[in-house]
Amino acid sequence: MVGRKIDYNSVPSVDLQNNGNQKKYTVNRGSSGDISISKPVCALFVMGAIVLAAVAAVITYFLAPSCSGHSLPASLTRGRARIEEDEPSVKYISLPRSVVPVHYRLYILPKLETDFTTFGNVTIKLKINEKTDEILLNALDLKINEHSVSVRRLKDGKFIKVLGQKYIEDSQGYSIHLEQSLSVQDEYELFMEFTGTLNDYMVGFYRSHYFIKDSNTSISRWIASTQFSPTDARRAFPCFDEPSFKAKFTISIARPSNMSTLSNMPLKDSTVIASDNITWDNYNETPLMSSYLVAFTVHDFAPYRHGVNKSFKIWTRQNLLDYAQYAFEVGPRMLSFFENYFGIKYPLPKIDVVALPDFGFNAMENWGLITFRESGLLLDRLSSTISHNRAVSLTLGHELAHFWFGNLVTPKGWDDLWLKEGFSTYFEYLAVDKIHPDWQILDEFFYDQTYTAMRTDRFISSRPIHFKVENSNDIRQVFDAISYSKGASLVNQVANILGEDTFKEGLRKFLNNNSFANADHDDLWDALTEQAHIDGALDKNLSMRVIMKGWIDQAGFPVVTVTPDYEKNVLKFSQRRFILNGKVQTKSDESWWIPISYTTNNNTKLEDGKPKFWLDSYKEESVNLTHIQWYLVNLKQNYYIVNYDEKNWKALSDMIMYLPPVIRAQLVGDSMNLARAGIIDYSIPLNLIKVIGAHDRDIIFVPLELIFSETDFLYNILFNTPAFGVYEKYFWTIFNFPLETVDFDESPSERYIKKRIRRLVLPQACRKPNEKCAITARQIFRSWKDNNYRVFPNIRSVVYCTAIRDGDDEDWEFAYNQYLKALSVSEKQTILSALGCSSKHWMLSKYLEMMISNTSGIRKQDGSVVFDAVASNIYGHNLAFDFIRNKWKEINEYFGEGFRTVSRMVESLPTFMNTPEHLKQLEIFRDENKYNLKATNRAFTNTIEKVKTNIQWMKLNYKSVESWLKQQVQHYQI
Repeated sequence: MVGRKIDYNSVPSVDLQNNGNQKKYTVNRGSSGDISISKPVCALFVMGAIVLAAVAAVITYFLAPSCSGHSLPASLTRGRARIEEDEPSVKYISLPRSVVPVHYRLYILPKLETDFTTFGNVTIKLKINEKTDEILLNALDLKINEHSVSVRRLKDGKFIKVLGQKYIEDSQGYSIHLEQSLSVQDEYELFMEFTGTLNDYMVGFYRSHYFIKDSNTSISRWIASTQFSPTDARRAFPCFDEPSFKAKFTISIARPSNMSTLSNMPLKDSTVIASDNITWDNYNETPLMSSYLVAFTVHDFAPYRHGVNKSFKIWTRQNLLDYAQYAFEVGPRMLSFFENYFGIKYPLPKIDVVALPDFGFNAMENWGLITFRESGLLLDRLSSTISHNRAVSLTLGHELAHFWFGNLVTPKGWDDLWLKEGFSTYFEYLAVDKIHPDWQILDEFFYDQTYTAMRTDRFISSRPIHFKVENSNDIRQVFDAISYSKGASLVNQVANILGEDTFKEGLRKFLNNNSFANADHDDLWDALTEQAHIDGALDKNLSMRVIMKGWIDQAGFPVVTVTPDYEKNVLKFSQRRFILNGKVQTKSDESWWIPISYTTNNNTKLEDGKPKFWLDSYKEESVNLTHIQWYLVNLKQNYYIVNYDEKNWKALSDMIMYLPPVIRAQLVGDSMNLARAGIIDYSIPLNLIKVIGAHDRDIIFVPLELIFSETDFLYNILFNTPAFGVYEKYFWTIFNFPLETVDFDESPSERYIKKRIRRLVLPQACRKPNEKCAITARQIFRSWKDNNYRVFPNIRSVVYCTAIRDGDDEDWEFAYNQYLKALSVSEKQTILSALGCSSKHWMLSKYLEMMISNTSGIRKQDGSVVFDAVASNIYGHNLAFDFIRNKWKEINEYFGEGFRTVSRMVESLPTFMNTPEHLKQLEIFRDENKYNLKATNRAFTNTIEKVKTNIQWMKLNYKSVESWLKQQVQHYQI
């Protein structure tokens, strides 16, 4: 589990003291829903109309002791509901649809000032689809008062007797067995009281804290917030916690009178219980929505008040309010862009955006109440980097896009997670391009998303984008590059196939057809096909269902091989699945409908990305052309790679500087993949890189970013080999111009792309301790340390990292103390990564230990950042591997299973692993923990395969790469 299990027997009782006399109260509900109070009886809780008497009764319940006779269902029994103890256990995959929720009336009181418990009740109005005598819903880490559970038929108020109740651990369920069956013709009302815990794992209803200065003392301030996606609403209140169970929610939250609350909808009214210093905030009813989108916070934050937009507010700690300006300025503009693009107005009356000190994801799209981690939202104009500015923009665009893809139209199940995450990832780029057209951020989509997805999808261990999930651990693992980046890449591919106008109208049709409901990918394909046929964008005998089936049902992506016959002027096209480990046999029936676009020397139209034909099976397709000298395929970077013949690779290499930057990056990426798999010789991509490095005097960012990611692979895998020195000489010769030209002289008025180039090039230039770059970085750091010199934001990461790498313990401690003092969340993140750059083993060991310490000042949400910084450091890799092996249980207990934190640590391991001994150690580690992998089993599978491919690379490519590099060194007389 993500959170700790509650010791149900230790949930404390709180007595109400009244003139020294202890009183116990209960709330009784009549058949009409009327409320009355009696005493002394076991404590129950209130439901019904929001009136003062009812609220007083609620408070009375919260302050009364637990029933002495209360007992839980026996020992969280495994298996399906109502099975006998000797029957075999059965794991639920999904809740049955015989009973569905229509409306929730939720009351909840968190106790932030005492023991971090929560008390509440929920009344769920139910619709019956099939006759049944069982109600099964989700509950996890909750103590349900079984004496409170009641089921009432609404038409006559008659209560249905409850015969038995049971927790079902495997399915995180709670079963209620009734004396008689529920009728399809009737509606019912389920009432339950519960207690829970505000955990510190950032899932469910959880606690978060920050410090404020009071004289010379730091005071910890506690707040409470929610994170229910994907399966953690059940930790806060019993519910039908699957996306397809949409309902309306009416929520009341209790708070200390000196704090505030927020929820999805605007506040309706508040009721003060002065005697208990408690205020109940009652919120308006939500539209139909899934439980994972419900949200509420109890906080002492303030809203950013500049401007006149009262329906869009940013909330944060008082001392960070100025950092909310950027999000406040661009958020409403992005919202307006999406309203115009989709042709559907945002349907809720307000948007609150909250920056939380502790938050597992970067952000969460709760309808009407977006929650962010502070570093994902807040921007200090003086200290934030351009990368941070860019990330805040993209994340905000992503969450706002979810209001349509995810919230208005919700996937029927988590197996179609890409249907919301892929679309939101795609549209975040369109939103940012609208706000910052000078950034030209659409050019960065290929590397950010398509290439990122392929780096995961090129392994045999990859999964289909439409992936069957069977439990909450499966669900957590699909929040990965396949759902996000591959999903976005396929959305981009669909837009390329259909054209922008048809794509947009088809999406509008899909959204209107399924508003406030659930949909799957077939619903999307049907809407797009209908519009495409209307517009003539797709042949009448084709459908998007057929075209896209292979792309979402199969793992991986294809390589299209083009074989020319230059004498006959014919190009032959064939396909197969691309696997980085080329020796692995793929399924014989794997094929894709591939949209083939191309251009040649005879008709150079690089912008024409519409398919000229479809390559739809393993059979070859031929195209007759005239006088072929060169040809280029896949003009819009759709989700496949292309292998050319050697003559054409040479022609493309000769003319590469005349091609657009994105196509340069595409050719380098395709050829590097093919070379790593042993399909083409490594001289092909290395020659492409050589031409670009030697002739690019404008230092074009897009191809250089991809090139440096690929040369980083060579740097890492060759680091401990005899070839490394030759590689370094080659690299510094080829990229001498940018490495020598880009300097530390940043200007605040510099263009976006120039700042990006500086952050890209300087880390490469500062790798050698004795070069000018590293010497300058250490001087700047010393000026900061000794004279409080202000380091420009976009050079801080390389200055800090270089100085800490080459420095001593005192430099490390200075930077760590600056981390503790920093208010800017961007500055904190920069220092956090730089602290992992040390070359001192004892400092890195200390840093890893601090990662799992509550007193270090490092928040749990940043644990994987710390681990990755050490694991990706050649001086720290072995330490990180030993640490995760020796502290596996402690790490899992500390971080829990949420947000793929531990999975990301596992995935950080293979950077320098390229020997059979590395593989053996990793497999032993996996096997020793095979019964306790939980949400990391896929991460282990992927990591082990990456190590295997590194080993294969050493066998297959090392000698040829070393030989080629030596030839280049001789040629350049280095």
